Amino acid sequence: MDRNQLIGLALMAALWFGYWWYVSPSEEEQAAAIEQSESGTPPAPAATVVARPEQDSLTDAHYTRTNDTLLPAEWVSKWGALAPAVAGEWTQIPLANDRVRIGFSSRGGMPELASLKDFKRYGDQDAVQLWDPGSSKLDISFDWNGESRALSDLHFSAIARTEEAVTLEAKGADGAAIRWEHRLEGYNLHSELSWVGVDASLGDSLQLNWAATGMRNEKGLDWERQHSAVYFKEAGKGRDYLSDGREDEATTELPLEWLAFKQNYFSALVSVPDGFAPGAQLRSSPAASDSATMAYSAALAMRMGSGNVQNFHFFLGPNELHALESTGLEEAERVIDYGWWIFGWLNRNFVLPLYNLLADWTAHVGLIILLITLVIKLILSPVTWKNYLSSAKMRVLKPEMDEINAQHKEDAVARQQAMMTLYRETGVNPLAGCIPALLQAPLLYAMFRFFPSNIDLRGKSFLWADDLGAYDSIVDLPFHIPFYGAHISGFTVLMAASTFFYMRLTMASQPQQMQQPGMPNMQIIQQIFPFMMLFFFNGFAAGLSLYYLVANVISIGQMYAIKAFFIDEEKIRARIDLNKSQPKKKSSFQQRLEEMQAEQQRRTKELKAARKKQS
Repeated sequence: MDRNQLIGLALMAALWFGYWWYVSPSEEEQAAAIEQSESGTPPAPAATVVARPEQDSLTDAHYTRTNDTLLPAEWVSKWGALAPAVAGEWTQIPLANDRVRIGFSSRGGMPELASLKDFKRYGDQDAVQLWDPGSSKLDISFDWNGESRALSDLHFSAIARTEEAVTLEAKGADGAAIRWEHRLEGYNLHSELSWVGVDASLGDSLQLNWAATGMRNEKGLDWERQHSAVYFKEAGKGRDYLSDGREDEATTELPLEWLAFKQNYFSALVSVPDGFAPGAQLRSSPAASDSATMAYSAALAMRMGSGNVQNFHFFLGPNELHALESTGLEEAERVIDYGWWIFGWLNRNFVLPLYNLLADWTAHVGLIILLITLVIKLILSPVTWKNYLSSAKMRVLKPEMDEINAQHKEDAVARQQAMMTLYRETGVNPLAGCIPALLQAPLLYAMFRFFPSNIDLRGKSFLWADDLGAYDSIVDLPFHIPFYGAHISGFTVLMAASTFFYMRLTMASQPQQMQQPGMPNMQIIQQIFPFMMLFFFNGFAAGLSLYYLVANVISIGQMYAIKAFFIDEEKIRARIDLNKSQPKKKSSFQQRLEEMQAEQQRRTKELKAARKKQS
């Protein structure tokens, strides 16, 4: 190596050491950085540590010194006194009680996770989560110097904590701050949002932006989706909802009192004291992944509360009547869809109290369903007796009815008139069996809504069913059958079979009617209906299929018992003959009805005669 090479290497080394000395922080800056790290304050972004000459002024083209902290000028221009609150790394701040665990994001200070300690996901021991933290976001946008800003752009730190409460603060300069005070009470989260020292910059409107993806928690994904939707209540109107399990959206026209993201047995609900403004945008759609149920979103505008303070009320819990009533919100309990009108009234005021009464006596849900079915069938036994007695009378009259059908085979009006005369003379009411059946229909449909909505069935086993709140399976198929599924529900098979035999007994107990043109063939319906139930109920909650199975078995037993011990068709025949021998006085209605029938018969004959002449 010659002298020139040595000189070149020496100059390069000198330049390198000079550059290193120039960009290295001073001893004061190193001490400040150590003190800042020990205090837990997040470090400034990398762009702010580039060496720069000392200046007497507070600002240059890129940086601003605020409260002895060097900040990017862009932050200060955008946030003003709140600029120091922009810096900070994401952390999750926990808060829990004996029922709920909530994780608050340090970016915005709002819940990003909510899990329920008393409820486990199907198939494992993980707690139920109300939404997927990885694909959900709860945020608030607000007016700041005439532009829209989001709380999630600011860093919040915990400044105070008790067992069931935490205070979070995004601290700015010159006393400016945004503060959250969160307090848990059962399944209810009470949150107060306040702005301090920012009156001149803050606008008078807020918007809650909530996007959530519901996590799959139950055995049957399709069933869980079919019972998941956005529920809400507008001022002066009843509870409303978007379509369950399907893509739907709505824009409210009235102030919104509350909104809930319902996922089968659980809900996340939010409200504010004065309600959200009209024009709330709500949307839901099935999630793309099989690990999730529905994708929900809501944009809820509101006016700023007095004193720059806004209160929020969240309910994060199960769809259980008393839990929802604890919110104090009107019709919040109707997130549980027990049915509309008389059906919901029956479930809330009769079936649910009966269920709770039996639950106090035994914790075995399968046994409770059996007892409820027995009680309901006993209550309806007078209706069943009336229905069967009417069928017995019609069977006794079958010879006379067959004779009338043969005499007036081609004349429907004359046939109907002769039938009415027969009913009047014998004292038999052909509608006597229909009216009792109509009276029990609301209760039967109410049960159809009750069991799938009752969270108490969730996770409870009976016989081979491991979860009465979901479908049961006696055979898991290695393939999927369209409109049926990839399993065979044992309770559904037994329920369909019992329905088939019950319908056969019912049809056999009634006189066979002449097939009317355009009317459905009841014999065919009898064969098809149970088969259709195999497809319709295969994915339904096992508790519902169990109820209908037990109800069919009890009904079959009632029919046999009534026929064997309570119905004597010979006595009915004697009573009918006695009625026929006694003169009957026609009521004015019957006289008018017969006159109308006679007039109709006369016109029919004239019309036929006229057509015959034309031909």
